[in-house]
Order: sequence, then C-alpha cells, then structure tokens
Amino acid sequence: MPSDRITISRFSLFTYLSQKALRLYDKKGILVPEEKDRFTGYRYYTTSQIEKALKIKTLSNLGFSLSDISDLLQALDDNDDESVRKIITKYHSKTMKEIKRLEKIESILKENKEFMELFKMNVSEPVIKDVPAMRVISCRRIGSYEEVCSEVSENLIKIIFNPANQKEGVKITGPFITICYDGEYRETDADIEMAVPVQGQIAIDEDGYQIRNLRPCRVISVIYKGPYEHEGFSAAYNAAFKIATEKGLETIGPERQIYLNNPDETTPEELLTEIQIPVKK
Repeated sequence: MPSDRITISRFSLFTYLSQKALRLYDKKGILVPEEKDRFTGYRYYTTSQIEKALKIKTLSNLGFSLSDISDLLQALDDNDDESVRKIITKYHSKTMKEIKRLEKIESILKENKEFMELFKMNVSEPVIKDVPAMRVISCRRIGSYEEVCSEVSENLIKIIFNPANQKEGVKITGPFITICYDGEYRETDADIEMAVPVQGQIAIDEDGYQIRNLRPCRVISVIYKGPYEHEGFSAAYNAAFKIATEKGLETIGPERQIYLNNPDETTPEELLTEIQIPVKK
C-alpha cells in the first residue's frame, strides 16, 4: 500500500480520533478521505489530512459545533478573516456566559445555601387583565431566542432612530415584546416575533420588518425579577398556568414576554420581565 494511503483504523491511531468520530466527519463533509482505490473502491486518508484532523479535534474540544467547524475551516482556507472573526466572537460570547453560569453554581455551592432555596424564583402574584390593541413595528424570525432577540431588537432601534424617521417624530411608546408562536420549546429553530410599540409615520427599508396592530386580548400576567434565564421564565409560566387551572380559564396563546427595563442599564438581578398568557374572555 502506498505510504500516503492511510486506512481509517491507522488514521484513528495517528490522530487519536475514534473511527465513529471520523465516520461522522466524513458524513458531514468536514473530513472526507481523499484517496480512493480505483479497483476496490476503498477510500483512504492521506498524510496531508492529519493536520486538518488535529484542527478539527482542537476546535471540537473548544466547544465549536460541527457546522461552525466546517465554516471556520473553509474561512481559514479562503483567508476570510472577517468570517473567522465573527465565528470566534460568537463562541467567545457563549463561553463568557457559560463561565458566569458556572460561577453562579460555584457561589451557591460554596455558600452552602439551603437546598430548597435553589427552587425559589422571584415572581409576582398572577393577575388577569385586559391588554389594549397596540401599533408596533415588528419582525418574525426562526432561530434561537438569544440570536433573534438580539439581532431584531438592534435593527428595530436602527429603524426607529433613523434620521428620516426621527424627523417625522417617530417615538417608542412602550417596552419591547417577544411573541412566542411555538407550541413547544425549541432551542435553535424557535418561531419568534420581536416587536416594539411606536407612534408616527415610519419608513422601513429592512426586509421582514413591518408595521402592524397587535389585537387586544385578556391575559394572565406574571412579573419575573431576575436574569433572562429559562428557570425564571418557567417559574412565571408555572404560576400563570396554576391560576388558569384554578379559575377554569382556557389559554389560547401565543404567549408574550414584555421587557420592562433596559438590560443595558440594569443589573441581571434587577431585570423585570412580564409574562403574558392570553386567555379566552
């Protein structure tokens, strides 16, 4: 066998990658054996692919997804520094959030807090109220909550504070709203609309953004105080659905999350989010 033809078992030994991992990388098109025997059809890795395999292993150990590893390696091959920077910046942000999460866990364990305190969430007593119609500028997207809310809210601000719209007296008249259309929790492909109430004549040149009226509705309202995290929101939803069950109310969705203060000006512990669950009148 030519020295530059390496079987999957030998390649696994050289790179310390399991054959299962190598087959997955092959299937995803990230690391495909370069050589093929024209008689047997058997495929082989080459020595030049060892370096790429080690890059993949390093990136995987750093927590990069297979999709982003593929994009990052392609960007490196193309000398696309901008794409490389964007991918690394995204993972740096993700890492910092994970560090904060672990620091919070470490603090709780170090202080030896009572176990049941872990389950206490700062939520208000649920109330039933009527929400009037609202004129909003909004955009509906598919993606993760964090990415969609961050991107869309930033674009909404740009549209509203565009000099031409400011000249027309466009104003924000209420807090930002997230409307959740899924019947279940979706981590990466959630159906989300981000909206903000406005007044004034608005010019929009962003694809997918529109002015529309949110219909009036009756809701169960619960306010959660604390960081934007699933546990806190879940506690608020739990309190709201308990009231719905007790009072025999039929919930109809879609649910809304209203951000009552500015995360850029407020510490995570002081953030206020109102959960609104529409019910039949």
